[in-house]
Amino acid sequence: MRLETERLELRSATLEDADLLFKLFSIPEVWRYLPPGPPYTRERACVGIERRMKLETERGFAPLLVFRRDTGEFIGNAGLQPIPDTLEVEIAYHYFPSAWGKGYGTEAAIAILAQGLGPLGLPQIIAICVPENVGSWRIMEKAGMRWSGLASYYGLQGLKKYVAERGVWSDPRRHP
Repeated sequence: MRLETERLELRSATLEDADLLFKLFSIPEVWRYLPPGPPYTRERACVGIERRMKLETERGFAPLLVFRRDTGEFIGNAGLQPIPDTLEVEIAYHYFPSAWGKGYGTEAAIAILAQGLGPLGLPQIIAICVPENVGSWRIMEKAGMRWSGLASYYGLQGLKKYVAERGVWSDPRRHP
């Protein structure tokens, strides 16, 4: 899959991209608000990419790699993924700290929501984060998602939950 925005190119990951994801998820600031887990290794990156490839084949979506169009620089990871043991699909994103605060997260999120609620035909997409992750929930708000309350996912309680629904969500690029 490939999506383009004014400043970004989002594309599917291949096994050749394992070093990119390993570098991203090796940064403590990127893991700061994620559920605890084993150390991220290059092997774990490869397993994750294989899972993404299978998900994209089976469901038509998966997390994508995010690059700046002007420089080709890899700046993060963003896309759709099913939440285990539920029927829900979430938008998730992770960026290098050098990309924070530049609007890239919102720009990618809007394109992903438009794809998911449009051509992919998903009825709803959610987003979740710990309340302390202000940058994440600000992306959700700027991308036009609506506050849904506090929820529990991935063994974490009190997560902020936002929702975008097909037929209700309005693309902020069309209605500034």
